[in-house]
Amino acid sequence: MVTEISLNTVCGHTTKIIATKEGKNTHVHIKTSCEKLRKWGAHFDMDMKDLMGGPETILSQKMTEAPLTPTCLVPTAVMNACWLENGMISKNLARKMGKMEIIFDKLE
Repeated sequence: MVTEISLNTVCGHTTKIIATKEGKNTHVHIKTSCEKLRKWGAHFDMDMKDLMGGPETILSQKMTEAPLTPTCLVPTAVMNACWLENGMISKNLARKMGKMEIIFDKLE
């Protein structure tokens, strides 16, 4: 199975995350127009420990090595793709929702 998530963010960059479960690991491939995010590398693997979050995970290491802005949605999208691929979020629910949004309701 494969999970693909696309992001169009307020910073103007586009990113596609492709997650594929391979044995005990989830292979993550990132295609992006963001120079900071490219420093993470295009491919990496996450194991179950990484999917649970925390300071010793691959995403934490990548954020330390090549920090993104605190508002960047990519780390959350990576986790969502991996959780979907590992059955930790229902793919049926994700299909039904279609998208997650941040809505700027009022900006004065």
